[in-house]
Order: sequence, then C-alpha cells, then structure tokens
Amino acid sequence: MKRYLTIALLASLAILSPATEPVLKIYMCPECGCESDAIVFDKPGNCPSSGMALVEAKDRHEGEMRAMRPVTTFHFPDGKRSVTFPFELIANGIYLSMHVNGKGPFSFELDTGSFNSIVASELAAEMGIQTSGTTTGAGAGSGSFVAGKIKELKFEFPEGVTASTRAGTSVSMAGLWPLIARRVYGDVGHDIIQNFVVEIDYEKKLLTLHDPATYHYAGKAQAIPFTLWGSYDLQIDGELMVNGEPPIPVKFTLDTGAGGTAVTTHIVEAHHLKDKVGKVLPAFDNGAGGGEAKLVMARLAAVRIGPYRINQPLAALTSDTQGSFASKTLGVNLGANILKRFTVIIDYLHKQLILEPNAHLKDPFKADGSGLVLKAGDDNFRVFTVRALVPDSPATEAGIQPGDRLTAIDGELLDQYALWQVQELLQKDGTTCQLSLERGDKRLTAALKLRSLL
Repeated sequence: MKRYLTIALLASLAILSPATEPVLKIYMCPECGCESDAIVFDKPGNCPSSGMALVEAKDRHEGEMRAMRPVTTFHFPDGKRSVTFPFELIANGIYLSMHVNGKGPFSFELDTGSFNSIVASELAAEMGIQTSGTTTGAGAGSGSFVAGKIKELKFEFPEGVTASTRAGTSVSMAGLWPLIARRVYGDVGHDIIQNFVVEIDYEKKLLTLHDPATYHYAGKAQAIPFTLWGSYDLQIDGELMVNGEPPIPVKFTLDTGAGGTAVTTHIVEAHHLKDKVGKVLPAFDNGAGGGEAKLVMARLAAVRIGPYRINQPLAALTSDTQGSFASKTLGVNLGANILKRFTVIIDYLHKQLILEPNAHLKDPFKADGSGLVLKAGDDNFRVFTVRALVPDSPATEAGIQPGDRLTAIDGELLDQYALWQVQELLQKDGTTCQLSLERGDKRLTAALKLRSLL
C-alpha cells in the first residue's frame, strides 16, 4: 500500500558477506513481473498481489535479482544496546533527521510499509547519490513507475546508530511534499528497520531502537503475533465493523508511512461497504512514483486490533484497480490516525507486535467540517486552491467555487501553514470561521459554520 510503496526485492534477514553469499533460488510472479509489490521471493508459493503461483526466475531476471538482494548491517554505539531520540510527527508521519552516505542532515520518514529504503529522485543529486540502472515498481493508486538502483545507502540515526543497505532505490517523491509543505528526502524502510526492535512512543514523540539480541519486553500489554506479507509488511488479524452488520474478519497491515487508515478495494467491494457506511466524502491521496489513489472517506462503526476496540474511526474506502490497494491479500492498511493512540513496539525477530494505549486512545476522530477539498501549490506549497466541493456542505452554502484561493482563516494568513494544518483548522465542529478568498482579481469573504460531515 500505503501512502506509498516502493518496489520490493528479495528480503533477507541474515547479514551476509557478498563474497560468501549462497546461491539461492528466486521466484517471481508471472503475471505481475516487476510490477508486483513483492517482485521476487526466496521460496515457492503464491503471489500476494495476484494470487498466482510463483515460478522460478530464469535467465536475465535471475542475475539482476540476485545482484539486488538486500544485504544490511547495523551497529550500536559502544556499550549501548538501545538508543532513544525524538522525532517530528507531521501529518501523522514520523520524520527523522538522518545523515546518509556521510552527508546531511536530511529529513527521512520511518515507513514500515515500504519494503526498501528510498531516496527522492528529485533530491538524489543534492545528496551526492548516484543510481546505476533502473527497475520498475508499483504503489498505491499507481501503475508501474521507474526506480533507480542505488549501490549502497549508509544511514546514521541520531545518537550514533548506523545501518546500511544494498536494496535502496531512487523514486519520485514530489507528489508527497504538498501535504506537509516540505521536501522529504526519502524513506527508511523494512530493509533497515528489520534489524531492530522498534519502539514508537507517539505521545512523547520518541523513537527507541533496541538490539533484538538483548531486548526483553517488561510491560503488561499483550503481544500480538504477526506474519509478513510479501516478506516485509507485518500483518495481524482483526475485525472491521459497520453498523447493523456482523464483524468482518480482516488482515490489518501496519503502515507507519500512512497518515490515515485505508480499506482495500477487495474488502470494500466484497462487503459492499460504500452502501453500508452511510455518508462518504471525496478524497485524494498521492503515492511515490506519481500515483494517485481513488478513494472516499467514511466513518466505520469500529475496528478491533488485538484486544482493543477502536470506535468510530475514519477510514478511506479505495476503488483502485491496480497498485497496492487492489491486492486481494491486503485487507485494511492500518495508518497512524489509529497507531498514534499507542506506543507501538515491533519485534521483527520474534514476530510480535505490542500496542500500549496512551492517553489519546479514546479521542474522537475529527472529520472535515467545511466541505472544502483543497490542494497546495506554488514552490513552497502554501497557496491553497479549492479543488472540489462536497455537495450540501457549509462551503457550497457560502457560495465558494472550485478554483477559489483560500488566503486566511479568522484573519490569520495561511502563508505559514501546511495543507494538513489548514485541514485541521476546518475540523472544529460547531464553530463559525471567517474565510478570506481570492477569485481571479477579486477578494471575497465567507462565513462558514463548521459541522462534521461524517
């Protein structure tokens, strides 16, 4: 899925020397080829995207895939077996200040939903990173896109933890920048974070990396077993609930790179969710490589993950026919609008997920109260244009039109706001806000009495 996915190459948990790597059989999906989210596998089985039986890779594919098999290493500072450092939480995404290949710092997102670590192709030259050759990948809402191969990425986290990977790729990420109004230099994906026990304290905005060889959980929360979809993406069993219907058993895929939660097309269609959830709102979501997911926002009755029932969550209902959200083996992509209500501990070695509720577990999920569907433009992503309008909403009642530019709310200019922050200002149910707008060369004002539209 995910807010974005890069290509997935063959996962390997072992730390191997290139000179001593064993020759392994490699399997591929004959239908997906290089457009599957997991394009190669280390054992026979069925493709998680198409369901087709995998076949052994031959000829030119085999050499290329073996050459790209990720070999990762990691190192803690002397005498330490865990380190803790702060992160920025922006639009529910976890952003770290990283040094890469000896340069930086650069802003990277921690993304459990990405098989490999990626670098924004638009910024690779600035980082001094070169690519050699290309391959293709598929992500949320997209067809295939081109990805450049990177020989090696060496990451230095805050507090001196280092990790490197040979599975890095360079992919266009510019479509992700408008939401947060900043350039993101890349993603730290599964190829790196699989080496650690990863502890994410969303409430305190602290990330802890533990050495799995010495880690022991001493808390009281229940350990939830998980499996790996496509050899990288952790999945747990749970339930999705809509009013008046029995619970729907689903697989939840944990994705820290997704700001919100999304129900994949297969589940939406199999259970006729758009007919059962009530009102829906139009929404747009961009992925790496330039893809745009087709979805609407809805309010579910509840979801159950492990021992926890989360009531009235907002979720996107997708209708993609290609890319990650079209996969029949993905159920619900569990994003940070739900994850941030916990301290999340991922133990890849023992395949256990631990969720410790924080003070925000029962906070309401706020929906848009305006009916404005905005997009951010200009070089700094701080020019906000009305992309679409929700029918019968405060925005349509106030006479706002597509193409209008929103410049201020309650007299405060928006030139210091990112799109996600403007969206939050328009979620204050029951309040009235004064909007300043431009239509061509005319300046307008509109009073909106906000009401939750979901």
